[in-house]
Amino acid sequence: MTKGPSPAKPHNHLLARLPKDEFNRLSPLLQPVLLTAKQVLYQLRSPIDYVYFPTNGVVSAMTVMVDGSAIEVTTIGSEGVTGLTAFIGGETSPYKVIVQVSGDGLRMKADVFREEAKRDGPLKKILVLYNTFFAMQVSYSVACNGLHKIEQRCCRWLLMTQDRVGSNVLRLTHAYLAIMLGVRRASVTEVLQLLQKRGMIRIRRGSIELLDRSGLEETSCECYRVVNEEFRRLLD
Repeated sequence: MTKGPSPAKPHNHLLARLPKDEFNRLSPLLQPVLLTAKQVLYQLRSPIDYVYFPTNGVVSAMTVMVDGSAIEVTTIGSEGVTGLTAFIGGETSPYKVIVQVSGDGLRMKADVFREEAKRDGPLKKILVLYNTFFAMQVSYSVACNGLHKIEQRCCRWLLMTQDRVGSNVLRLTHAYLAIMLGVRRASVTEVLQLLQKRGMIRIRRGSIELLDRSGLEETSCECYRVVNEEFRRLLD
């Protein structure tokens, strides 16, 4: 019996780094899925039923307070996987995880993921490296939220999102960006208008177009550069 062609590796950095044989073995366990903006993948402390490998969508992990206020602590796109707690034995999510930008992805049942992660093979090795990066990214997000100006943080957020979306046009509202940054909507609007006056972005209804990436990088804080360098060091 003639074998059909091997499945093409997806545009997810972790899965693409797997050896061909390992990816082909795991491929039947991965289910294509559409990630829709504002879709909640996990509520805070809810069971992790699936892990998601975004291919061009963007997901936010958010810390939620008792009064319902929330702030993003890390962003996950085609470089990573959601539900990483399942890798280290956890069954519930320490964050509220919500789709930030619509796109595609692949998902795997969490119990299957746990079993596969226990195997001493390529997947486990890649997840160990990504877990190290993820912890570092969260720590820098916390430091950035407390130490840097809204303008710097906003530029960093726009750059991170563009990296994951692969487009100059980011479809989001001022209100949503304010939630991600944990600030008032009026503060976000003021910063975006300032960036637009400098020619770095163009504000449109329901979207923001990035025009001057170099300018945004210069205005952003050091966190954007440091986190990117750490990702390349560990996983490129």
